[in-house]
Amino acid sequence: MIGIASAIASAVAFSINAPLAYAAAKRGVTSQTLVAIRNLVALAMTAPFLQLGVPAHVVAIVAASALLGPGLGDYAYFKAMSSSGVASAVTVAYTYILTAQIFSALLGIETLGTGDILGAILAVLGVLVAVGGRPKGAGLYYGVAASLAWGAASTLLGAASKSASPFTIAAIRSATLTPIFLLFSNFNARPSGLLYAVASGVVGLGAGSLAFIYAMSQVGVGATVVATAITPILSQVFDRALNKTPISPKYILGALLVGAGIVAVMSN
Repeated sequence: MIGIASAIASAVAFSINAPLAYAAAKRGVTSQTLVAIRNLVALAMTAPFLQLGVPAHVVAIVAASALLGPGLGDYAYFKAMSSSGVASAVTVAYTYILTAQIFSALLGIETLGTGDILGAILAVLGVLVAVGGRPKGAGLYYGVAASLAWGAASTLLGAASKSASPFTIAAIRSATLTPIFLLFSNFNARPSGLLYAVASGVVGLGAGSLAFIYAMSQVGVGATVVATAITPILSQVFDRALNKTPISPKYILGALLVGAGIVAVMSN
């Protein structure tokens, strides 16, 4: 139960992160600058707790996860949001709930039970019903890229989470990405946009990723990613509060489907 609770806590953090990132983008923060700021903030939060003596192969796996997840995946996700808005971006990107389980099974990291498959399908249906975005053009392609990158990164995290602490994994990921994205960043955005980017780093990577990695170490890839399916639904609530985006009663049905999916996984 602690693992699932941690996964849900990460979902809440990710839900707050989405509208924060969108608010930063609306105020002139580029996608690459947003990734750089987020990882710089997360590195400052996690580096003091870095565990020494981690095996080299674990460091390599975490670094690869960083390049795919908070690197390529987040960049594509933020591009999808700036192209099509929060709703459309999360609709496509959060199909990573399925891609993560597929990659995990293909690499032999986890086996898929009936409850896992049913839970993932219900969770994805919940996202589609609740958010119902219809991305067009670049937003669709960036969303698909985010789904594939996040799915692969989550699978690698599942493998690494057994050999290193969540703080260590988070620190290595941010240390991998910060110098890369700083090279392509500019800080010409409005001050309020930069503040939103910093807040996104604190909430999304500093708090959310730590809870996500801990959940991986406790309940595995499948259960963790299904639990985070509530993120797109909650993100609409926070998006409404922060960016004044309208919401719809269909979120209730979506939340029920996601809840059923989480129950299916837990009972597997």
